[in-house]
Amino acid sequence: MDHLTEAQLSAVTFDRGDPKNLLILACAGSGKTETVACRVAQMVVDGVERSSIVAFTFTEHAATELKHRIRRKVEEATPDEPSLGEMFVGTIHSYCLRVLRDHKPDYKIFEVMDETRQAALIAANFVRFPNGDGIGLDRLRSKTHSGTYGETLNRFLTTLNVVHQQQIDIDSVGDAVLSEAVRRYRDIAHEYPNYFSDFNDIIDQMISFLDEDSAALGRIRCGLTHLFVDEYQDVDDRQEKLISLLTDGGQGPTLTVVGDDDQALYGFRGARVRNILRFRDRYPDVHQEVLQENFRSTHAIVEIADDAVRGISTRLEKEPTARWRRSAGGPLEERSAEHGDVVLRTFASETEEAEWVADRIEALRGVPFTEGYGDERGIDYGDMAILLRSVRGAGGAFADALRGRRIPVVVTGSGGLFGNDEVRLVQAAFSLLARADFAKYDDSSRIELLSTAETREFIRNAVRELRANHRLGPSANATSFLAWIGRKRAELDQRAVAREQRSRRMGARIYPQQIFQDMLKQLGAQTDVWPPDTLHNMGAFSSLLKQFESVHQWITPARLKSLVLFLSNWAMRHVDEGGVGELSALNSVKIMTVHAAKGLEWPVVFLPRISSRVFPSSLRTRTPETFLPPGCFDASAYVGGDDGERRLWYVALTRCAKYLHVSSLKRRGTKPTAYFTKIEHEYACAPHQVAPPFPRKIDPSPPAGANVLPTTYTAIAAFRRCEREYQLRTLMDFSPGVSEQFGYGQRIHDILAEIHQRAIAGEAVAPADVRALVEARFHLRYTRGRPYENLKETATKALERYVRLARGLLATARATEKPFELIDHSSGALISGVVDLLERANGPSLPSQREIVGLVDFKASRIDEVEKYREVEEAVRDQLQLYAVGVRYAFDAQPTAATARIISADGLDAKLQAEGCKEWIDVPVGTEAQADATSKLADTISRIKTQLEAGDFPTTGAAKGICGKCDFRTFCPGYAAFRRAGGPRSTQPPAEEIEEQTDRLAEQKDARPPSE
Repeated sequence: MDHLTEAQLSAVTFDRGDPKNLLILACAGSGKTETVACRVAQMVVDGVERSSIVAFTFTEHAATELKHRIRRKVEEATPDEPSLGEMFVGTIHSYCLRVLRDHKPDYKIFEVMDETRQAALIAANFVRFPNGDGIGLDRLRSKTHSGTYGETLNRFLTTLNVVHQQQIDIDSVGDAVLSEAVRRYRDIAHEYPNYFSDFNDIIDQMISFLDEDSAALGRIRCGLTHLFVDEYQDVDDRQEKLISLLTDGGQGPTLTVVGDDDQALYGFRGARVRNILRFRDRYPDVHQEVLQENFRSTHAIVEIADDAVRGISTRLEKEPTARWRRSAGGPLEERSAEHGDVVLRTFASETEEAEWVADRIEALRGVPFTEGYGDERGIDYGDMAILLRSVRGAGGAFADALRGRRIPVVVTGSGGLFGNDEVRLVQAAFSLLARADFAKYDDSSRIELLSTAETREFIRNAVRELRANHRLGPSANATSFLAWIGRKRAELDQRAVAREQRSRRMGARIYPQQIFQDMLKQLGAQTDVWPPDTLHNMGAFSSLLKQFESVHQWITPARLKSLVLFLSNWAMRHVDEGGVGELSALNSVKIMTVHAAKGLEWPVVFLPRISSRVFPSSLRTRTPETFLPPGCFDASAYVGGDDGERRLWYVALTRCAKYLHVSSLKRRGTKPTAYFTKIEHEYACAPHQVAPPFPRKIDPSPPAGANVLPTTYTAIAAFRRCEREYQLRTLMDFSPGVSEQFGYGQRIHDILAEIHQRAIAGEAVAPADVRALVEARFHLRYTRGRPYENLKETATKALERYVRLARGLLATARATEKPFELIDHSSGALISGVVDLLERANGPSLPSQREIVGLVDFKASRIDEVEKYREVEEAVRDQLQLYAVGVRYAFDAQPTAATARIISADGLDAKLQAEGCKEWIDVPVGTEAQADATSKLADTISRIKTQLEAGDFPTTGAAKGICGKCDFRTFCPGYAAFRRAGGPRSTQPPAEEIEEQTDRLAEQKDARPPSE
């Protein structure tokens, strides 16, 4: 640890004692992740159980980085046992979900909603339907400024957040309409048949669980010796209460919090900077370490940034200094800037500014950049970022300028998906199908509603323009597409009427994802070659449909308007364009908001539009708009104000290591703000000065990690099946949609996990116990009536059969549902996965004292053909051999055996058994097999990266004869060519046939139909 500063070393070696809690105040670029990783590694060296260490990070990305850093440090400190074992490193929400599912098995049926799915759920239940369903937000529209669905939905989301954070009793606010809407939202989200939890609810459930079950709280505290909380300045009051509960107010496990009050960004979301400002007053026996050496930025940037936060009204004092080491083990030196590293410019138009940024990016590529310890490499695209106060308002101009020069770029936070004509085209088509107004942005970025006739005209013009611009192919025909929409609408009407005649309570189920794929086929996707941008944007729309389908278990023609409402009033404002995704352009310029850039860094940063009303924001004093009556909560606590904007500006400046570019618009009505004009430094190039030329260039080299490919076995398997399928599914995010049996396999896995957990706890589970367990735990969100009962009975029989035949496995069960991550440095891949079951296995003792284990994977599928069995057999061999490498890497265990268990009600039939097929497929996972799996992985990752660079993913599945089974055959050109070559048609029944079979079975039972 000779590379640590005195303050870092003090934080690393601080241990439980007197004092016992630790505050690490970490300035920007001061090596907080390195410090925390070294501290954790030191604990492992000192004998602290890995499983007793819990670290909360603000994002999953930060969790991944911290885990990898800890792994490297532990590997250096204890090379014989470098695994992290049961250590938890992740977000606070992930931790709560894991604890709740471990201690409350019935919580496993709950799924977590992100903001998109939550908005979709609310949009799908916006109005109060005649039968009593729905939230009833239509009765709150009059309380908004505009009276629009979109403003009502957004204000209701804000209301839910404030009610959670402030713990407001909704029944005491004096507004019966609002109280009922909140209660109905909670019932719809949390109760049958949905069982959803939003992020707020997870925290509330965890706190309630710990408050109500003191024995469980005691066990959790006993198993926890050290709790770390990163980005502590952005913790809200409910999260703070949970932290206090887990640590017994600082009296129990050692609490280490890490943060910087100068980087508190999320007050508008309820985060409280006072938590870090007053930490030493609220927790006992606190030791404080201040990390002030900035190892990221040059002295010019550090001094400019420090001056920017001097005006904050209340802050903890620091004295940041730019430092670096020219060589490993060498002394700390000041990291000096060179004249011209900081460039200030003003422009008369947005276009001039964007073109100047593109010019600088081209000029900087290949300029030498010296990293820590003196390593030099040429700057590449992945070293550069454009950070904006609002990407939605300004990001398009910069993205267009870069793409016009073929500079790879990834844009996040733009909300710009519906700015693309191909996306507006399919949105308009869904509006016609739903008999709803089509909402689109006009030239002033305001939403206008188009009538049916206007929507038809829009579709005609859009198809022609897209075809002329080569974003669609020659097969796209507006007249035939409108005719198809008419036929499809008539079909939906007929189905709805026919069903209404059979049962007034049932509506005809429809599949938006299938309708969407049919749209793509009608527009020529199966016969024409579309450009990647069009496919990326269509994939983003497909993913949006999946989000909607996933929270609305029974979609009918009547509810199709809910989909249009969701698209027009939330998705249009919030969903980013597809474009080129992170995986498609690993080495690319990033365009994002300053908020999203928190925790990231680049050698080159552009901060444009530092202009009036933009930065600082003209909305910085605006309070949150809710439906709560005045006086229910302190709205000013959510106002960032001038302090909040200064903190955001500090974060923006300190993302840069060396080449900082700050620009503004200067024209009538718009001028540079004080943030721009007050930058005065001897190394800064003022607007009237010419920036010095770069002395030399070398070959550009991407930053470390720019070519690390995060992936899963599922994605790898898709690539091995068909490269085009991988492109559509993984890179472009196309979804196969939500089928009626969706969730069956997950429920089987959940119940199996509970069976094994009981066995591990010493509780015998007999076949007779299984039925009660299935009754309590089996839940399918998208199935009702007889089909549901049939699937539940099938699951019961399959699980009873497993328990009867697997008594030996139950006796040797060690752990269930074990997540792992594997970094394969040779291929540059980051693989994540979950092992269904680890079992104790026999084997020779190992010098490292690693436990000998076996891996078990469960396949809940019916196999009635030898060909299908061979496919499963090959897939599980590849999967389990790779998982063995992952387990060996992540845990203190040595896999010596692996088995895939086929879970079915009746087992394999005699025909399959005669061909040598077995229910339990043994897979070799010894040293040689693991080496083969690693080699095969490296080859696959290499091929993926080659195809990413080439941008070409051929339909390799056609030669294997699997096109008929593909989820995307409806619109994939490969399937059309496959059929022309004589390949068999799809082996899967269309959605309509599945639905009719389901309906007939449900009516035979006179089952409870879905509420519509």
